[in-house]
Amino acid sequence: MKKIKYCGNCNPDVHPKDVKNALEKLFTDDIPREDISIMVNGCSRACLTKKGPADNAKGKTIILSSQEVVRRKE
Repeated sequence: MKKIKYCGNCNPDVHPKDVKNALEKLFTDDIPREDISIMVNGCSRACLTKKGPADNAKGKTIILSSQEVVRRKE
């Protein structure tokens, strides 16, 4: 199972649903889900990963910024 953690509800420019939809397009079913933990920071403060990825012990961890996942709507 793919695990997604998102920190960024304080960022008014990015909606969590947009991040989830974009991640579903980026990480298709071709990738084994049990091996992936995806951590997405919603702003430059990177609160989610400041202490380091705790999930890295099991499988692979991918750390992204929400800006890398979705583009800001103008």
